Amino acid sequence: MFLKSRFNSGHCEANPASNGHEARTSARHRSFVALGLASGLLLAVAGAGAACELPDERPSYVDTKPRSGFDTQRFASDIKAAMGDRVMGYAVTLRGPAGVIIAQINGGFARTPCESGGAKNFNGLTVSPIGSVSKVFTAAFAIHRAEKLDDVSLDDPFWMYLPERWRSDVHASMRGVTLRHLLGHQAGFGHSGRTYFDRSFSFEDRLRLGGESYITRARNMARNTKGCVPEFRDAEHESDPSNANAPRFDRCYANASLAMWNFSAASTRPGPWADVEAGWSPGEIDYASYVSVHAGRLYREGVDRQLLSPAGALGGCNEHAGPERHRALIYDDPDDKRGVDLSDPGKPCAIGGWFMSTRALTAAVHRLVSTREVIDENHDHMFASDAERLVFFNDKIVSGGRAVWHGGSRRNGSARAEVVVFPNGMVAAVIVNSRNAQSGPKLDTMLLDAYETALD
Repeated sequence: MFLKSRFNSGHCEANPASNGHEARTSARHRSFVALGLASGLLLAVAGAGAACELPDERPSYVDTKPRSGFDTQRFASDIKAAMGDRVMGYAVTLRGPAGVIIAQINGGFARTPCESGGAKNFNGLTVSPIGSVSKVFTAAFAIHRAEKLDDVSLDDPFWMYLPERWRSDVHASMRGVTLRHLLGHQAGFGHSGRTYFDRSFSFEDRLRLGGESYITRARNMARNTKGCVPEFRDAEHESDPSNANAPRFDRCYANASLAMWNFSAASTRPGPWADVEAGWSPGEIDYASYVSVHAGRLYREGVDRQLLSPAGALGGCNEHAGPERHRALIYDDPDDKRGVDLSDPGKPCAIGGWFMSTRALTAAVHRLVSTREVIDENHDHMFASDAERLVFFNDKIVSGGRAVWHGGSRRNGSARAEVVVFPNGMVAAVIVNSRNAQSGPKLDTMLLDAYETALD
C-alpha cells in the first residue's frame, strides 16, 4: 500500500508595510513545503517496501485435453499437488505423441507483486534459464552436423576440432577421446568442480592436464573407490592395443565433456571456423576469448537455424527471448520478495546457458525425438542403454519402455528445469524459478511418477 501525502496551502495576505518580511516568510514556507514533499515521498517509498507482502494463495492454472489411455487430468492433479506453493513459480507442459499440448499446469509468480513492474504469473510462455538442459541442444546440433558433413565423423578424435593453437597441448591421456565420447560424457573428465584444492581449471587447463586436474582421483585411489572421476589405463587394452593411455570410457557427467563447443565450431561449421582461425592476430583480445566469441556466435546461429526455428521455438543464449511480460526473475526461495535477472548476453551457452519456456522446450525436443529431421543415423542412440546413449544423460525403465531425460540448474538450484521423453512419445518439461521450500519435489521423479499414475 502506497502512502499518499497531501498538503493544503492557505493564502497569506500581503502586508504592504512589510514586503521584506513577507518575502522571507514565503521563502521559509516554500522550503518547509518542499521538505515536507520530499519527506512524504521517502515515506511513501519506504512504506511501499515495508507494506509489500506476498499473497497467502498463489495463482494457479490447469488445462487438459482428454487422451485415450492416459488420464491427463490425473497427471495434472498429481503435478499440482506435488508442486503446491513450494517454489516461487513453475510451469509444466506435456505434449502428446503428435506434438499437441495435452496438459498445461502453472503456478506462482514469474515476478512477485513486490517488483517494480508488478506481478507476473508463471505460465507456459514464461522464459527462464534451463541450465544443463542446454546440453540436449548442443549434443543434438553436433550430431546433426556430423551426419550432414562428409568430412566429419563422431568417431574422429576430438583434438582435431579444437582451436588450432591448442591441439598440440592435449594431454596424452586425452588423445583417444572422440567427439562421440564427449557427447556421451565418456571422455574421462571427472565431475565438474572436483579439482586440486578446489582450484578452478579452465577448459584449456583440463586438456593439458588430463586426469591430473582432479583431486578426487587421488582421494578415491586412497579409499579404493571409483566414483565419478577419470581413470586412465596404465597398460594397453585388448580392444585397442595401440591406445595404452586412453581413458576408460565410463559415463561420467561433467560440464567439461561438452565445453568444447564454447570454444570451437570446427566440427559443426568447418568452413566458417577456418575463416575465424585465420582472422586472429595478437592484439587487444587474447586467443581464448577470441575463439570463444566466434564459436558462441556460430553455435547460437546453428542451434536456432537447425533445432529451434523449424519447431517454432524461441530461445535465447544467456538472455531472455520474447516480450518483457514473459521474462522470469530468479528467487532464492518461495518467500523471497525480490528476484534477480540471470541474463548475461555474450556469455557462451553450450553447456548451460539457454533461456526458454516450457512450451518452446517441449516443441523443440518433440521434433528432435519424433522425427529424423535433426538426428537420423544416430536416432536410436537417444533411447539406448547407459553405455550407448547420446543427448539425454538419464534413463529409467517405466511402463511401456525406457524414459530418457536431462535436467539442469543455475544459481545453486534457484533456476531449474527438466525435460523428459516418455516411451509412448509424450514429452514433458518443467521449469521453476526458485529453490524448494523445505521438502519440495524432485522434478524428474515428479514427472515420472505422474506419468505412471496417469496410464490407464
